[in-house]
Amino acid sequence: MSLFGYPADITHFSAILDSWGRVTGYNQIPKKAKVVEEQKLIKNDKGEDVISIAEIHLEGPQEIKTQDYFLYTNALGKEIRYDIKHIEIKKVLGTDEVKKVVVYG
Repeated sequence: MSLFGYPADITHFSAILDSWGRVTGYNQIPKKAKVVEEQKLIKNDKGEDVISIAEIHLEGPQEIKTQDYFLYTNALGKEIRYDIKHIEIKKVLGTDEVKKVVVYG
């Protein structure tokens, strides 16, 4: 597996929330992404140190919630579920234009 990531077809399971913010189901959305499988120590939204086992790079603006998850089939044919630990939005320098979204799972 490449440390630099490789193009992949992934399935984004977007959470459907009720009026109380509880998950009632998921919409499946196929997407193209770059997946980098490597362990990293990152900080989550609460400032806690957590271990991420992969980065999912998505081009352009994306609507992603922390209740969502991704399914990915790696080069060995194993299907892996990535729960979202942190989301980064990368913008074009000096603009509000979203270049890519990086999801740590």
